[in-house]
Amino acid sequence: MSVTETDKVVLFEQFIDLYYPSIFSAITRLTGLQDENELENLTVKVFVDLWDNSDQIFTTARPPAFIYKIVLQHVFTHLKKQGSEEHILLLKNALPIDPVYYLHIFEPEKIPFTITLLRKIKSIWSQFR
Repeated sequence: MSVTETDKVVLFEQFIDLYYPSIFSAITRLTGLQDENELENLTVKVFVDLWDNSDQIFTTARPPAFIYKIVLQHVFTHLKKQGSEEHILLLKNALPIDPVYYLHIFEPEKIPFTITLLRKIKSIWSQFR
């Protein structure tokens, strides 16, 4: 392992120490799960995804926003697998996040970039009317 990889691992260990309690808590609240093993497994999946995208965590100006998006994607994926449609609808209506970040979970076919872009533009345009 090179020095930069070692540094990256140390940074990520510090990152886990800093964010584990809040990520675990967010997953607990958003999913409504009470089983510790399920909560830990879901939290670990989030951290694996964050590690896979660690370049964005350490270079982005707002890592909490990126983390929040990753947590929500895992929460929605879990709830979808559980068939918790009412819970999903409740979260979609209550959470302040652009659906672009989780639509792919509910629409298996790929949405062309132009359609996604048009939806964002339409959303922004409607705010100015």
